[in-house]
Amino acid sequence: MTTLHLSQIEAFVKSHGTATFTLAGRNITFDLSNRHERAYAATLLMNVQYPQSDLDSYLFKRFVRPGDAVLDAGANIGFTALECLDAGARKIVAAEPVPELFRRLQMVAGGEIVAIDQAISDAPGSAEIIVSVTHNQGSSLKSEITEMFPSVFGDNPRKVTVELTTIDRLVEQHGSFDVWKLDIEGAEIDALRGANRTLAERPPRVIITELYGDFMQEFYDYIAPTHPFAYRAFIRRSDYGLALVDHRTPATDEYHGNSPMYVFATDRQD
Repeated sequence: MTTLHLSQIEAFVKSHGTATFTLAGRNITFDLSNRHERAYAATLLMNVQYPQSDLDSYLFKRFVRPGDAVLDAGANIGFTALECLDAGARKIVAAEPVPELFRRLQMVAGGEIVAIDQAISDAPGSAEIIVSVTHNQGSSLKSEITEMFPSVFGDNPRKVTVELTTIDRLVEQHGSFDVWKLDIEGAEIDALRGANRTLAERPPRVIITELYGDFMQEFYDYIAPTHPFAYRAFIRRSDYGLALVDHRTPATDEYHGNSPMYVFATDRQD
């Protein structure tokens, strides 16, 4: 069977309307005006490679075990929660603070997926989240992220007040998690600070997270006492397989281009 890269078929995919597909036994509807949602739809419909999303899928298939409880922080429209469910998770607590995204997350929630309309931080409370205006990904509590990616937020950034919670509080409410997926646009260190009790008493087996710039080293320094094994994740160009390499490894032409994804584990990953 011929496999195509998304770039080879993207021009032929509709850029308006919606498309609904079934994943993990649940329907999810994509807004085709958003490029990444068009890409999700294409990967579910055709034998298409989309490294940005496929890397997430590879990581969930590698690290989510049957019966696991997963924290999906930065759940967006619920696609990653469904991928975790498809990988065998028995429970996913999916946190998404942006109101319009949370409404869509609710459409795939229920049963094994619990939708939470809160942002993960170091303490309960409220804060302003800066909302992406170019697409529905990338909204952030952190000015460092808006400065790093100004085109995502525009000249007059839109802000929304959202409720904050902590991982410690979520564990009190929902029980411990085997896997954390943190895609919270610069708030990852705050998430760790709000998880001190959990890290000491009931740490996850694996943390999967996207970290830009100096955030990676700061995150590693904080988490190393409980998760000393740190890896950067790539998809190899040679065979389109998952590569877990030393966390200090830079991106090279050996790998497909992706946002910087890392895995932190309590045990060595071979």
